[in-house]
Amino acid sequence: MITNKHIPQWKLDEVDHLVELFKKNKVVAVIEVAHINDKQIQDVRKKLRDKAILRMSKKSLQIRAIEKFKKESKKPNLDELTKNIAAQTSFAFTNLDPFELRRVFEENKWMVPAKPDEETPVDIWVPEGDTGLPTGQVISELNMTLRLPTRIQNDTIWVREDTKTHSAGDFVSVKQAAVLKKLGVAPVESIIKIHFAWNDGEIIPDEVLYMDMEALQQEVLSCYYDAQKVALELGIIDTEILEPLIQKAIREAINLLIELDIFDDSLVDEYIRKAERNANAINASIFGETPKTPVKEEKVEPKKDEPEDDEDEDEEVGIGGLFG
Repeated sequence: MITNKHIPQWKLDEVDHLVELFKKNKVVAVIEVAHINDKQIQDVRKKLRDKAILRMSKKSLQIRAIEKFKKESKKPNLDELTKNIAAQTSFAFTNLDPFELRRVFEENKWMVPAKPDEETPVDIWVPEGDTGLPTGQVISELNMTLRLPTRIQNDTIWVREDTKTHSAGDFVSVKQAAVLKKLGVAPVESIIKIHFAWNDGEIIPDEVLYMDMEALQQEVLSCYYDAQKVALELGIIDTEILEPLIQKAIREAINLLIELDIFDDSLVDEYIRKAERNANAINASIFGETPKTPVKEEKVEPKKDEPEDDEDEDEEVGIGGLFG
């Protein structure tokens, strides 16, 4: 005879607790915790106090809670939430906007040591100065393992200059990672990342949550202006383009009045500009060049301390100029 498997009470209590959290919060974010240390999670929990609850549970219990909440609430897309639960994930329950929750996580990043047996995502530098490590066998580890330039000063080991031990993409061995950790070198950013978010039935994947918003804004503005140009050309009347449509109509009406030589007092300047353009065109067709704007010569007044020339001399100079 097959008997039902006994389920421990603590598991039932955990499922019920998760269901209550689902009921009280509109947003459930699945966050990755596989590479996050406990100290970082505790620090974020303090920052999110009264704003969000981080709850770590077994995957099987998380799925049971989702199924139970789905039956009770009839909310959509909970199956998608189930599909996006990884082996080591935590739920973040909140009424904050998912993008606001992402911002809080990004503002609380930690610097952690390079991981052993993995490629480093960043350059690794050991700074110049006192390592605080006593002299002894450890100096050979620094010299041989990381090839650091060292010296002994005040019974401790000093690094003589800033030294890059790894470039981004380099493999970090177990021994190298151990020595770097001993030196207190933590070059890698550790940020709690939202893998998937469920917002009261709406699905928000990570590619949407971590989209470049500035680039998106520029793209939307570009599309808006392109659409506005098309609407203007087609004469589509809409509240968004009503003002530029009126401005376009005014410009076209003014151009039509000028082309038809219909005189209007308010367009005197436009008529003058048209006459100048026509004159330039005629001059160019006849002489091959446009007329230059005449430069008004300034009249030079005689200085008071200089004697004025006689009237006869002025006349002689003037006549000579006519024939000379």
